[in-house]
Amino acid sequence: MLGLFGIRTEEEPEFVSELRAVETEDRLRNGLADLLEAAHLEIVDTNTPTEFAAASTVEIMKLILKAAERDFEKLSFENRFVTGLFGFLIAHNISRRTNADLGVVLGIAGLDLFSREEIDQIYKLGSSYRRLRQHRQMHLALYGVIDQFLCQPDEDSLELLAGAYNLCLKPES
Repeated sequence: MLGLFGIRTEEEPEFVSELRAVETEDRLRNGLADLLEAAHLEIVDTNTPTEFAAASTVEIMKLILKAAERDFEKLSFENRFVTGLFGFLIAHNISRRTNADLGVVLGIAGLDLFSREEIDQIYKLGSSYRRLRQHRQMHLALYGVIDQFLCQPDEDSLELLAGAYNLCLKPES
C-alpha cells in the first residue's frame, strides 16, 4: 500500500523478474527464428537466462558475420578482436534484457567465439570494452544499432547491424 505513495517497501519479487526474463527470452527467440533459420543457425534450448544470453550472443554474432560476408576463422587478429567487442555489446544488451549474469555470459560466449589458444584475448576485450564506453558517441551509436536489431530483428535491421560491423573492421590485406 505504501508503494502507492512513492515509498518503496521492497524490490519486486524474484518470480516476477524471472517471468519477465522468460518473456523476453521468448520474444527474442521468436523474433530471431526466421533470420537464424535462413542462415542455418539456431539458439539451442537453455535452462537459465545466462545460458540463453550466451547462446544467443554467439548465434547473433554468427548471423552478423554471415550477413557481413565474413568468415571468423579467416579474419585478422585485429578484426577478430573487433568481432569480440561486438559480442560484448550484444552480450551486455541481452544480459540486461534477461537479467543474466553478464560476467558468465561473456566468459561462455568468448569461449565459443575464440579458440583455446586465444582465451587470454577475452580478458583484454574487457579493458577494450571499457575504453570503448569512454568514447560515448561511438558506444551509443553501436549500442543503438544493436538495440534496434534486438527490438525488431528483421532483414533491414540485420543489414544495418552488419554494415556497422563492417565499418568497424580494418581492411583485410
